[in-house]
Order: sequence, then structure tokens, then C-alpha cells
Amino acid sequence: MTWRRRDFDGGIMAKTVGKLMRLPLLVLVGILVLAACTPSEAEPEIIADVRLRLESGFQIKLPAGAGPHPVVLVFHAASDRSWQPAYAKILNGFVKEGFAAVFVDMYRGRGINGADVRRGALLPRAAAGDLLVAVDWVREQPWADPDKVGLFGISFGAATIMDAMVLVAPGKTPTSLISKPANGLAGVQAAALLSPWCAEDVFGFTMLRAVREDFSPRVPVLALLPRADAISDQALCLEILERNKANGASIEVIEYESAGHTFAQPRDDYGNPFPDYDKKLADDAFRRIYAFMKERLG
Repeated sequence: MTWRRRDFDGGIMAKTVGKLMRLPLLVLVGILVLAACTPSEAEPEIIADVRLRLESGFQIKLPAGAGPHPVVLVFHAASDRSWQPAYAKILNGFVKEGFAAVFVDMYRGRGINGADVRRGALLPRAAAGDLLVAVDWVREQPWADPDKVGLFGISFGAATIMDAMVLVAPGKTPTSLISKPANGLAGVQAAALLSPWCAEDVFGFTMLRAVREDFSPRVPVLALLPRADAISDQALCLEILERNKANGASIEVIEYESAGHTFAQPRDDYGNPFPDYDKKLADDAFRRIYAFMKERLG
């Protein structure tokens, strides 16, 4: 097992790995251009419509007892299907640790799948609207402790969390919302990012708002970065986190030097094994995530 903890007290990360990791994105850009396909902005909705859409797709697991319980909202990756058996295991893992767990389906009601998302039909700055509305909803539930809410995201879900922490700021709004919930991220005490998806601007089009804009709330963050990632630019993720750490955000990073993007996921949504899955590293990652949530949500 190889990992390295970073607390950003030791200077700026070398750029070599980041340059190598940008190659897959450049290939993707070429495909998009050839297909005359460009990322698209979301059509803004009112909060009530977003809430109805999300409520129809929530997967909720509760621990024993009436509560109120600390809650973790789970945001999925850009796999073809939003819900898959792996997420049931993740929800059950949080419940075993004493949390209520809520899976947020960001495809639901949009008529899209993972292939559409990977073509740019849904960007983190739009999915961030789902996150803010989901936080607002869960804080109203009788089984939830409104002051002990955590966020957990994998890949695209982690990028959604990062952009939500940008767009919750005054004067900013997720592109999928006409207006955002007044309470913002009130009650959110922790955010865990597993293999976050990060990408530079493409021909001037911003793929991820967090690349250029800072997190607004001081929500403590735990980020688990696989440094052998060929899908996401983890060096760029590290730069984003480092910048926000320098601005006063509470951020802890664990780097897994030999891990690929899906090191913590045994199978894809079709049941096929991921070749870079590493059980020891996956167990270590989730042990750290559970400990972080317990520390922050009590």
C-alpha cells in the first residue's frame, strides 16, 4: 500500500505528472471537435421542480432508531447508469457507521446517461444545483440532523461538490437553477472527494468552475487523489485544493501514488471488473472517509 499525505505546507507540486495527465483530455477534445459537439449549458429550473425531480430518484438508507441522524449525501460518477449495485454497498457502509445515507441521482428527469455527461450535456456547475437543493431537502427531514450533513462524491460527483462550494457564494448560481436555496450549504460540516474529476478549460470553455474560482464556504474537505489516474487531471485537482488551502480552507489530501481512477470501485455499472481496482487501497480510502465523517459530524 502506497500513499502520501499532503497538507500543503511544503511548496508547489511539480507539473510533470499534470502534463502527462492532460493527454487524454486533448484526445477527447479532438473527438468533440470532429463530431461538431460542444458542451452545453443547462436549462435553468425553479427550485420546486428540481426538488420534485430529485425526490423521485433518492435512494435512502437509515440506521436504527428514530434519529435525528447525521446524514451523508452521495453523488455518483459519470458511469452510463447513475444507480448501480456499488452504490448500495457505499450507502450500507455509511449506515453501518451510524449515518443516514442519501443517494442523489443527477441523471433523473433529465433524459441523459453517462455517455451524454461525458459529451458535456451536464457539467458540474449545473449538477451543483441538484446538490444545493438536495441539502435543502435533507435538512427538512425529521430523521436528519440539519446541522450534521456531509457530502461524498466520486469523480464527476466530487467535481459537482467542488463547483457547488464555488457557486454557493453570494452573486453566483448553478446554471441549472433560476435561483438557489436561501440556506446554501448551511449544516454541511464535511465533504469527501474520491478520485475527483478535474479538467482545464477547453478552447476557452470552462469545464470546471473550481479551476479558476475559489470555494466559498469553509467546509472541511478530505480529498483522495489517485496519482496514476489516466481519466482525470489529478495534478490540476491538487492545484485547486492547494489554492483553497492557501486561502484558509480546511483541506486534507491523501495521494495514492500507484492508483488509477477507479481504484476504489471493484466493478462498473455492467458488472465488469475495473482493472485498476485495488482492494487494499479501497479499504484504506473508505476507512479514512468514515473516520473523517465521524470526526466532523460526530
